Amino acid sequence: MSPSFKARWKIENGNAKRAAPRKPEVLFATASLAVLLSIAPQLSHADRDPRVGRLVRQSGVALHVDALRSIEVIHAEGSVVAAGLSGSGDSWNEMSGMREASLFSTPPLGGGSGWDGNESWNLDQTGLVIVDGSVLGRSSAVNQAYFGNYDLWKPGYGGATVAWGGSKSEKGKSYDVLTVTPPKSSLPIDVWFDRVTHLPVEVVQRAGPMVTTITMAAFKPVDGLMIPYRVDTSTNTGDSTSFTATSVEANPPGGAANFAAPKSSPHDFSIADGATQSSVPIQISENHVYLDVTLNGKGPFHFEFDTGGANVIDSAVSKELGVASGGSIQVTGVGSASSTSSFAVIKTLQVGNARVANQVFVVLPIAKSVGRAHGMPMDGVIGYEVLSRFVTTFDYGNKKVVFHMPGSYTSPPDATVIPIVQYGTQPQFACSIDGVPTTCTLDTGARNSISLFKPFVEAHPSVVPATLTALGANGFGVGGPNIGRLGRVQKLSFGGLTLRDLVGDYTTQSKGGLAMPFIGANVGGAVWKRFSMTLDYREFAMALTPNADFGMRDHWDRSGVFLINNGAIKIVDVRPGTPAANSGLAEGDVIVSVNGSSGLSLRQVRERFLADPGTVEHLVVKRKDGATRDIDLTLEDYV
Repeated sequence: MSPSFKARWKIENGNAKRAAPRKPEVLFATASLAVLLSIAPQLSHADRDPRVGRLVRQSGVALHVDALRSIEVIHAEGSVVAAGLSGSGDSWNEMSGMREASLFSTPPLGGGSGWDGNESWNLDQTGLVIVDGSVLGRSSAVNQAYFGNYDLWKPGYGGATVAWGGSKSEKGKSYDVLTVTPPKSSLPIDVWFDRVTHLPVEVVQRAGPMVTTITMAAFKPVDGLMIPYRVDTSTNTGDSTSFTATSVEANPPGGAANFAAPKSSPHDFSIADGATQSSVPIQISENHVYLDVTLNGKGPFHFEFDTGGANVIDSAVSKELGVASGGSIQVTGVGSASSTSSFAVIKTLQVGNARVANQVFVVLPIAKSVGRAHGMPMDGVIGYEVLSRFVTTFDYGNKKVVFHMPGSYTSPPDATVIPIVQYGTQPQFACSIDGVPTTCTLDTGARNSISLFKPFVEAHPSVVPATLTALGANGFGVGGPNIGRLGRVQKLSFGGLTLRDLVGDYTTQSKGGLAMPFIGANVGGAVWKRFSMTLDYREFAMALTPNADFGMRDHWDRSGVFLINNGAIKIVDVRPGTPAANSGLAEGDVIVSVNGSSGLSLRQVRERFLADPGTVEHLVVKRKDGATRDIDLTLEDYV
């Protein structure tokens, strides 16, 4: 339904949320009068319930949809308030077809999104276009085009499945609801109609744990068709967006030219001296990839390099650079909590001889949130903004990352080349888990091998092993701890390659990134470190060459504790039935020394707890009451 406006900012930073969990998976979604998603089940067809036809006819009269006979395109312009930023936006809806496009400018953010009839695209302020090939992304775009173009009121409901969703009451008003599944979409949407006016005034979308409510108001006639001039969007994580139309025009000259997906055209990156590649040394800690970057000529700063992650800097780094920040979004991770962040513009980002200019960064206290669960200092994250510009090789065996200019890289003859698609900013690929075909996300920011998403596990109980550990913290990040069980995935296959006997994270989280639908698992650094991996986001491909670690047996921490560093090495979880629990260690204990060595870093302590089974670690711990205690911890495999 026109006018529509959609702005999306998505950061998915694997284990930077679960740094032990996945990553600061920052999910920010937002504004759209048209619809997004809902994972309600498919319901009966409209023609089986006369209430559906009656409500569609009544609402069609209220909207004056007879005017659609003479309207091919609707163009709306107006003001936008999104993510705490203000600016302008405009939208284009093809009423005679199923294409739509929305553009916005809320400095420092800008860009747009749309559905060109075949692809879902997202444009940012630098001219970078991401084609979202995921089920979630494509279904969301189809839904937006369907509803924004009034297809519900076309013959046969525009090919959608429509069902009676019941009657609702809210804040003293009564509504009738239809559940609509547009053609080519896997996501039903709930459309609420005011029972008095019969106008569609609310759309509710659910994508796993994410609920977005879109309200429409101030309907006015445009060439006879009633159009909502005010659209407000809110999410259950606390974000809100509003679009107020100042002008709406039917059949503007040349309107059809606005529906083609824009070509990706960032011209803000280079390698020094015109070189075609730049090699940068990396550190690998707990399977995370770290490298040094300079920002605005200052540094070096220690950043994590996370596929699918986005530009993030710590609040202290922003202050050190003296860059202004503004706006506000809610950042969520694998846990259930969220954190407020803002935006800042960095004029130059340099990694080795590779350089990117004028980048928007999310400003977040990542060192104290995600960073405290990492074994390395963490000043920020780089991810898809860099990966979408350069062809990038993660050479884990030789501890380096190589940036290639587009068109200069050729896959080695022994490499396995696997197609990928983008899920927002994160790559996905076809995989099979214990014989069940599904889709996996690729996440160098996750320290573990594989985290199975809760909806996938519930739909395919055969993937759950007979033996699982007790509940415990499998990770920790922006959203808090990721609580789940651990077990063995017998077989993970992709692109003709198979890895066996991997430690799997079977989450119980009903909120956060691991509760999203249409994804089987998140595949992390403990898998990718077995390869030299090259990612080409422009060609939608990854090339994998196994290294010496390919056949290694996967293992987990052998103590049973989850540790963070908040100025001291603190135990935040003890998993029942593990060596730590059996030795008497408890949540809240602080590790003072290990085998007589004090002042150890988080990384050093974790490395000690990965020693061979049977190793005895002599610990001195301080209890919550301040008392100290000597404990002998005998390490064992419990997964």
